[in-house]
Amino acid sequence: MRYNKIFMAFFAALFISSCSGDFLDKEPTQNASEEQVQELLKNDPTKIQAYITGYYRNLFDPESGASHDDFGLKAIELATDLMGSDMAYYNSHFFVYDYNWDNRGSGYRRPTQTWQQLYAVISGANTVISSLKPKEGESISTEIEYMLGQSYTVRAYAYFWLVNMFQQPYQWNKDKLGIPLYTEDQTRLERCSVSDVYAQILSDIDKGYNYLKGKGIAKKSELNEFAAAAIYANVLAFVSDEPNQWQKVAQYAELAIAGGTLMNSTELLSGLNNINLSEVLWGADIDSESNTFYASFMSHMDPYSPGYGGDLGNYKMIASDLYDKISDTDIRKKWFGVDLAESNALYKYSAYVQKKFIDVGSQGGDVFSSDYIYLRTGEMYFLEAEALFMAGDESGAKAKLSSIMLTRDPQYSVTVSGDALLDEIKLQKRIEMWGEGRRLLDMKRRAEPLDRTQGINHRPTVLKTAGANDYRMIYLIPDKELNANSEITEQNP
Repeated sequence: MRYNKIFMAFFAALFISSCSGDFLDKEPTQNASEEQVQELLKNDPTKIQAYITGYYRNLFDPESGASHDDFGLKAIELATDLMGSDMAYYNSHFFVYDYNWDNRGSGYRRPTQTWQQLYAVISGANTVISSLKPKEGESISTEIEYMLGQSYTVRAYAYFWLVNMFQQPYQWNKDKLGIPLYTEDQTRLERCSVSDVYAQILSDIDKGYNYLKGKGIAKKSELNEFAAAAIYANVLAFVSDEPNQWQKVAQYAELAIAGGTLMNSTELLSGLNNINLSEVLWGADIDSESNTFYASFMSHMDPYSPGYGGDLGNYKMIASDLYDKISDTDIRKKWFGVDLAESNALYKYSAYVQKKFIDVGSQGGDVFSSDYIYLRTGEMYFLEAEALFMAGDESGAKAKLSSIMLTRDPQYSVTVSGDALLDEIKLQKRIEMWGEGRRLLDMKRRAEPLDRTQGINHRPTVLKTAGANDYRMIYLIPDKELNANSEITEQNP
C-alpha cells in the first residue's frame, strides 16, 4: 500500500535524529535496514508515538479527505445513520446521496473515502505492532503494552467497519468475499472471506483488550480497556456462531460500563461536544488548532452554527414516527425541536430538528472545535440488556434497561415481557443512539428492513422501503483499489 512508503520515509527521519555520528559513519542512514529501525523503536518506544498520533488523527482529519462531507469516523457514522429509518433529511446537499442509498458506486467519494481512511488507520497500527510486538517469551514494559493495546484495538475497529460496509453481515454471509487483510506479518491482497476477516478482528480485539486491561483511562482521546470492551461487545454481537455468544456480549458490555457513569440531565442536554462527559469512553479531543472547520460533524449537525447544518439550513431531523414514541417525561425529547422562521420551508417540521449535538462555538467557544464522541457507556446498557434477553435472562434484561431509562425518564417502568421486551430495548436504543452511528449496523445484524413510510418528515422522493440486507446496503469496492490491486477480481453486486 502507498502508506508504507510514507512510513519508511518517516522511519528514516527517526533514524537520522536518533543515531550517533559514529554509527552514521559506518552505516549511511538512508540505507538503514528494517531490523535497525525496529531495534531503534524497540529501544525507545516514544519514537513510535507519531504513528499512534497519526492513526487517531486519521479518524477525525483523514489524509484522504477531499470534501466537506469527509471528516473521518463521524462522517461514516452520519452517512450510515442517514441510511437508516430514524434520521430524516429534506434538503439536497451533502449526505443526501447517503440518505437516498445512492452513494455506493465504485467511483463515488463515500466508498473511496471509507476505504482509504480506514486502511490508513490499519497501516499505522500495523507499523506500531510490527515495531513493538514481543518475541515469544519476551517481557515488555507497561508502556509498550499500552501502545500495542491501542493499536490492536484500533485495527480491529477499522476492519469491523470495513467488512460491514463492503459486505453483508457475518451471520448469513460469512463465506462471501470480504476485504483484503493486511497485518504486521501478512499481506493478503485478495478479498478474504468475511469469516477470515472476523477471525482477524476477534484475534485483534482480544489482544487489544488484554493489553489494555487493568490500565484504566489515561486519556479519553486514546483507546483504553473500557473502550476496547465496548468494541469487543459490538463485534461479538455479529458473530452468531461464537460459543455462548450473548453471554460474552453481556460480559464485555458490563466491563465497558465500568468505565463511566450515566450522565445527568445537564450533561444529556449539554450538546454532547466534550469527551470529559461522564459517559464517554473514547473520542477525539479537538481544539481551535486541530479542528477541520466546515468539514466537521458539528458543521453538519448544529442547527445554530454557521455551517451546513445551521446557516445553510441542511437540518438533520429525527423521523417523526420515532419522535412520537418518546415519552413526554423523557428528557431525550428535548434533544429535538428548534425554532425556525415561518418562511423556512421546514417550519412545519421544526419540532423534529435535532439539537442533541450543539457545537461549542454556539455556546461561546471556538467555532467547530467540539470534541468527537466515538463510544460511551449509554450504548452498552442497551446492548447488554439485549444480550441478557437473548441469553434467556429476561429479569436481568429488564433490570439493565430500567437502570439507564430511569436516568432518562424518572417515570419509566418496564411493563412488557417476551418479544415485546426485546422490541422495547431496541426502541429505547434507537432513541438513545440517534445520530451516533449505530442504526445501520443494528439493522444489518438483525436483518431489519428499511421502512420510512410512517414518518411525515422524510424527503418525498427518498427511498422509502427496502428489504433486509438489500444489496444497496453495501458499498462497491472503489475503482482506485481495483486499478491498483490485481488480486481483487470480483466486485460486489
